[in-house]
Amino acid sequence: MPQAMEETKTALAELLESARAGTLIPIRLPGQIEVIQKLLLQTEKEQAEAIAELKNAPGGDAGALALENAEFLRTAIHELRTPMTSIRGYTDMLNNEGMAGSLTDMQKQLLSVVRVNARRMEGLLTDLSYLNKLRGGLLKPTKTMDLFKNIVLRLEQATRPLAEELRRQVEFDIPSGLPLLNTDGELLALALVKLVENGLRYSPEGTGKVTVRGSRQGENTLAVTIADNGCGMTEAEIAALGTLFFRSENEVVRAHRGSGLGIPIAYGLIALLGGRHAVTSAPGQGSTFAVVLDGMT
Repeated sequence: MPQAMEETKTALAELLESARAGTLIPIRLPGQIEVIQKLLLQTEKEQAEAIAELKNAPGGDAGALALENAEFLRTAIHELRTPMTSIRGYTDMLNNEGMAGSLTDMQKQLLSVVRVNARRMEGLLTDLSYLNKLRGGLLKPTKTMDLFKNIVLRLEQATRPLAEELRRQVEFDIPSGLPLLNTDGELLALALVKLVENGLRYSPEGTGKVTVRGSRQGENTLAVTIADNGCGMTEAEIAALGTLFFRSENEVVRAHRGSGLGIPIAYGLIALLGGRHAVTSAPGQGSTFAVVLDGMT
């Protein structure tokens, strides 16, 4: 078992035991959750390095190891979600005056930080789960006939809260008459969510805007563009997109915490659904992601 995963299990076990014993120290919880998040990312790196080493070894069975690692990580993620649920439950309990008594403003602020970090951890676990399934060939799309407008409704519902939180705008330009799709609407919406979230985070507060447009190309092809007015990217950064854990050194990007998994997941899902993707960008001029999908025949 990777060392980072062993350390993650130990850290979570200690945290859960403190929660059960009622000895949680709110001021320490954000830092403890941050440590666990870093250990999870290190675990994924160790898994990727192990597969790479096996691929380069004479006679190495990379496929077998990939499946074994995928199953291991699937189980680990499932087990890690359980204590995270407990942590969130206990913070909610502590914030309830009827159960824990009144709290000072400082204590309420600390509990808010814990909840935010717990949500981030849960989001990271979800991303690791999708990435693990994609890399292990375990994610099987359920394709059905669907209108792109239905998928956009999911996308809008998922991205509006982040736009409001960051004080950015997200707009949709989806005309009628777009090609009918035979796709997994949930997975396509998730891929687009990752691209929209990327644009929202790295566009300017107050004036930042992400625009999602749909159009018909040719007789039966759907083209989707996701354009932002953010910090943009260099050619080298564009080339590195999709690489696990890649994050630009741009100060705008570094101002937001991230794992570098969103774009790889989006690209993986688009490919899984038979789509194509492209990106155009320049420093200071925003970025535009394009996704192309064939309509039903």
